Amino acid sequence: MSTVNTPLPPSATVVESGRLVTTTPSNALRPQPSMFTLLGLRSSPFWTSPNNNLPPGGKTNQRIAYGDEYVAEVVDKLEASYKEIKKEYMEAVMGISDGGKAVNTALMEGDYDANSTDQGHKLHKGSWDWHSYVQGGVKMDNSFRSLCPKTASIIDSLGTSLFSTPFSYVFFSTLHPGTTITPHSSAMNLRLRVHLPLIVPEFEWDALDKVGLECGGQKRVWEEGKAVVLDDSYVHHVWNNTTSTRVVLLVDIWHPDVTMEERKSTEEMFEYTKNMGWMK
Repeated sequence: MSTVNTPLPPSATVVESGRLVTTTPSNALRPQPSMFTLLGLRSSPFWTSPNNNLPPGGKTNQRIAYGDEYVAEVVDKLEASYKEIKKEYMEAVMGISDGGKAVNTALMEGDYDANSTDQGHKLHKGSWDWHSYVQGGVKMDNSFRSLCPKTASIIDSLGTSLFSTPFSYVFFSTLHPGTTITPHSSAMNLRLRVHLPLIVPEFEWDALDKVGLECGGQKRVWEEGKAVVLDDSYVHHVWNNTTSTRVVLLVDIWHPDVTMEERKSTEEMFEYTKNMGWMK
């Protein structure tokens, strides 16, 4: 009997690295970086568990994919500083002090460029503000450090964990009511993206249509002060259909499986393409 038109049944093989290799149809959910792929990296849409509760004496890596200590260390540093970071955001961007009073200082200006084609700004519908510390791999010469010194210091303390290519960003991401970021994937699979939620609209937890994010077909909601780590080389999108603002501190870090030698080679590759005029 001919089997020419008979599709292969779905199957999978777990290889030595622990990565899942599938032979399911080509539209199966998997990383889809648009520019560059480094093979052999462990892969998961989310690197943090949807359940943020740890047992007594539990360690952060128990809610991190693969129990990865490198990612857990970044999460620990950011979560430990959540209150300080939120306080600086409220004062510098919203102009509101801890006690709810207006502050008498100049507010940080957003650096959202509505005409940009290289920052992902064409992806959203509604109002989305950025207040950046790192943009395109470069620390911004703006008011971020002076108005948010503790936040800047915490980011600096991440050291070599910080992603360092033209596709590296660190910024306050303010998603205003009625705003969506349409499905897209990043240019490469070399980074992980961390969201530290500072302000999350109140809603019923089973109402994911109101506010949340989806990555690789998995949906999540934010919880203030609890980091969400995702691999944005998977197709992902975000929505805020509430009447309140959602704010996260977004931080890009190196994928833990990219070695120091590979990081150096990647940085040199991008420096070369920039010098050749192939990239801005």
